[in-house]
This record gives sequence, structure tokens and C-alpha cells, in this order.
Amino acid sequence: MAQTFGWLFLAIKYAGAGYLIFLGYRMWRAAATVEAEVASGERRWMRSLALGAAIGFGNPKAILFHASLMPLILDLESLDRFGIGTVLAVVFAVNVVTMGGYALLSAASSRWFRTTRAVRALNRVAGSAMIATGLAIAARS
Repeated sequence: MAQTFGWLFLAIKYAGAGYLIFLGYRMWRAAATVEAEVASGERRWMRSLALGAAIGFGNPKAILFHASLMPLILDLESLDRFGIGTVLAVVFAVNVVTMGGYALLSAASSRWFRTTRAVRALNRVAGSAMIATGLAIAARS
């Protein structure tokens, strides 16, 4: 199949590399804008929590990771209801701790990006990384 459709895979590879380079260029050239802070009274914590939970639990990378890893670690056919509940509780707890850590790091780092100069530097670093990744993919044989 790879020999038959090799040209298609190659086209997809170069299209993806070109798209990364394009996005990196756009990010490099993007205007550095700083959003106004939301007043503490206007925050909708429950809505934010529900949205974050929906994004976290619907993350296809995490779902595929757990779906591919669990059969290697556990004998899924021998699990009873308690075992399934235990596995679900552990996966839930790990996800809550991990995503909570990301949220705390994000909140702490948001203080660094309150000036247009800092946002411009972030855009340029991220854009450069995307361009370099696109070039590396294109150069890889």
C-alpha cells in the first residue's frame, strides 16, 4: 500500500510541512496585542471549570493514550466492577492533577505576558519553532 500510494503520503507530508511554515510565518508577523484583564467579579468559575473538564475529558490524545496503554498494563478480561472503578478513579485523579498543574502554571506565566514586547517575543519564538519544525519535516527523507 505504501508503494502504491507513496506519492500521496509524500504530498501530505509536504503539505503539512508547508502549512507549519505558513503558520509559523503568520505567528512571527502577528500583531502583539495584550488582552484586558477580566475583573474578578466577572469571572464565571463554574462555566470555566465545566469547559475545562469537557476539553480535558474529550482530548483524543489522552483517550488514545489510555486506550493503547491499558491493555499492556492490565488484564482487562479479569477486571471486575471494583477493578474497573479503581482504574477509572486512578485515571481521573491523574488527569485532574496533571491538568490542574497545567492550569496553575498557565495562571502563573500569564503575568509574564502583559506587555506587547513580551507577547511579540513569545510570538517570534513560537513562530520560529513552527518554521523550524516544518523545515525539519520537509528535509527528512
